[in-house]
Amino acid sequence: MLPGVNIGFENGNLGVVATSPDGVCGIVASATANAEFTLNKHFVVFSLKAAELLGILPTVANYELHKTIKEFYDEAGTGTELWIYGVAKTRTLDELVADSAALLTASNRRIRFVICKYAPSVADVAVTAGLRTAFPATIAAAQAIAEDFTVNSIHPVNFILEGYNFTGVAQDLIGFELATDNRVQVLIGDTETRTGVTASKGAAVGVLAGRLASNQVHVNAGRVKSGALKPLEFFINDTPVEQYNVTALHDKGFVTLRTHVGKSGYFFSDDPMACTVEDDYHFMTRRRVIDKAYVLANATLTNFILDTVPLGVDGKISPTYAKVLETEIEGVISQEMTAKGELSGDVTVKGDTGVKAIIDLNEVIATTSTIKGSIRVKPHGYSRFIEFGIGFNING
Repeated sequence: MLPGVNIGFENGNLGVVATSPDGVCGIVASATANAEFTLNKHFVVFSLKAAELLGILPTVANYELHKTIKEFYDEAGTGTELWIYGVAKTRTLDELVADSAALLTASNRRIRFVICKYAPSVADVAVTAGLRTAFPATIAAAQAIAEDFTVNSIHPVNFILEGYNFTGVAQDLIGFELATDNRVQVLIGDTETRTGVTASKGAAVGVLAGRLASNQVHVNAGRVKSGALKPLEFFINDTPVEQYNVTALHDKGFVTLRTHVGKSGYFFSDDPMACTVEDDYHFMTRRRVIDKAYVLANATLTNFILDTVPLGVDGKISPTYAKVLETEIEGVISQEMTAKGELSGDVTVKGDTGVKAIIDLNEVIATTSTIKGSIRVKPHGYSRFIEFGIGFNING
């Protein structure tokens, strides 16, 4: 076995019944090739205009892909890095998910989340439990790819999938209360109606990706202070969002759209992943925060591979050396995350940076050649529910 670093993700700790490229997105899409745009090849753009120069235009051939890119840049802004990978329109949604592996490999660990825009040449109409038939298997496949890249390539990645072929009836959906796919998010809701000229059967994944790309890792995509989303209309199938009971979709674990009383425009409902609420990484914010800490910790610890380790009593690691290692890890994560507001460091507590590294002083390094330890980061809380009382005061 080659010397290296192995960091395992821990779960269940929240008790709930070089900087990384945090916002880089990749699109895998059903597409049609042209002289400039080749299928099964990655392209990197930084604006809608650059994509259009590749011949990705709002015509029938690549309408869905162009729409997604446009909505991404409307939200994220020109200058944002975007990777595009087109595949034949004969490919199924499951094959689009599988094709993402080629794009992720090509990105050399830059892409942090993948969106799939499905526009098959032959209509995909089969429905089971309110969504495209075999959709749970599609989610599982995306989760498997994400886990593989995270563990084996130190490339944490998440997927945003369309709730494709949604019937429009929330009661048809199974939901994710028993699921474990904490690297996959499913969006229901689009900027176009189900019936009409374009007949959208997917979701506005470009809008969600654009909002994530413009946010720091700890910021919820539905944060009201971030402002309303750029599109002026959103629909659940043919129904305007404001006329649909989106609570039913939210309660099933889907990301969807909503409005707020007294606020103009539309907002995302929240940022849940396709997993149980007890999972520490049930929300995209939690997932992105821990992923960034994971990348930083790995890069820091790699510097110590095959380093000389001073020994203390009984061949155990020297406490002084262990402290150096702990300080190094904490310093890097604190500088790259806490200082940027991405972790909760309590300013009222001396030395609280929101990150704590602990080296196991009982490990017999002389025998095992293994340094063991743990890293804890403190996430932010989120005001999902706000409860106040209001009344009169006649006493001054």
